[in-house]
Amino acid sequence: MKRIRGGIISVAVIALTALSGCSRASINAQVADVLGTSGMYENNAPVESPKMKAERELREVEDAKLKEMQELLDTAEELAKHYDYEGALAKLDSINEEFQEREEIIVAKLEYKQKQGQMVEYEGEVPHIFFQSLIVDTNRAFGGDGMAGNYASMITISEFNKILEAMYANGYVLLDIHELVTKVELEEGGYTYMKNNPLVPDGKIPFVLSIEDVNYYDYMLEAGFARSLVLDENGDVKNLYIDADGEESIGDYDVMPLLDAFVEKYPDFSLRGAKGIAAITGYEGAFGYRVNDSESLTYEADKAKVKDIADRLRETGWWIASHSYSHGHMKQMGYDNMVADTEKWLEQIGSLVGETDILMYPYGEEVDYPSAQLDYLTEKGFTFLCGLWANQEFLSVQGKYVRQTRRSVDGYALQSNPDSMRPFFNPKEVIDSARPALD
Repeated sequence: MKRIRGGIISVAVIALTALSGCSRASINAQVADVLGTSGMYENNAPVESPKMKAERELREVEDAKLKEMQELLDTAEELAKHYDYEGALAKLDSINEEFQEREEIIVAKLEYKQKQGQMVEYEGEVPHIFFQSLIVDTNRAFGGDGMAGNYASMITISEFNKILEAMYANGYVLLDIHELVTKVELEEGGYTYMKNNPLVPDGKIPFVLSIEDVNYYDYMLEAGFARSLVLDENGDVKNLYIDADGEESIGDYDVMPLLDAFVEKYPDFSLRGAKGIAAITGYEGAFGYRVNDSESLTYEADKAKVKDIADRLRETGWWIASHSYSHGHMKQMGYDNMVADTEKWLEQIGSLVGETDILMYPYGEEVDYPSAQLDYLTEKGFTFLCGLWANQEFLSVQGKYVRQTRRSVDGYALQSNPDSMRPFFNPKEVIDSARPALD
């Protein structure tokens, strides 16, 4: 049938050429319209010739190479915005050899090498500040439900945003806690940790940020806080929030998504893509999901959600830490109870959120150094052990573990201990007008 049709078309083409004097291009267009191949082949030829096919395939290969080159170039640019010049240069080096002499590649390499050479070793103290979940609705949190005094210690969204803006303006940059040390392999086997001076842009001050109790406990659910972490339609970590009228919304209602949004706006607030540390307990699950309750009808689905959220947090520069299972005083527990508590966290929570080498001591109460409790924690892989001091920084690198203290950024510090906050921001300039005075 195709041959007959082709024959008819050939006769028609000859007739058109003889009678109308049409150009080949015009005839091709008419034939292509009859065949339904308009725009498919070069110059509207009725069929793709072997030469045309070879040329098309060659163009497609070249287009794919150019697309890959541009994607790597764009990725390198994003890395450089976070001062990750080493990573940016590695991306450029991975570009196909035939493009290495292109002007945009050469210019980018020269720029990143120059900026890399301007980085300096930071030899000062590295602060570690931490928050708890943020207050969304000040009317509900401070409204006198019997817990208002406890909520007064927490920071509002308005205060958190102002703190980030002030710290950014004052030259602070987020640092991954792991950059505080270098792991050194020993000749006799094994390893040890040594203090590291991270590379920073001249004049910048690195700091570590964390948030405690990323659990969304039952007692907070009606008090103007977010309900849980969720993944939105783009796969980004957000919060579920239910307002006083019962209306649900997905958005930036706690530290994680708010900090993500701030770094997206100001990528130079993050050294090499660092974000913060989310510390979680286990007695009421994780991230707002009661995965400690195997009788729950949503148990399996909730476990899957916790895994997906944890994976996304890690992909976007966050670390996850243990805050113990019960939020008890670890030193006072004694060895056996502390071991049981830790094993429970590892089994119920660690199995979902992944391995971690960071422990945030509940209440900042550290175990003794040295002690059997310490030996157990380090054997379980907890390398970074974070206590709590109010007014100064402390870092001690001791072979197999690292001690670092944190400063709490809370309502009490803003009002009753402002001096502890002044190195980072002016408390008077960030306090929410809705915050009640301390008794």
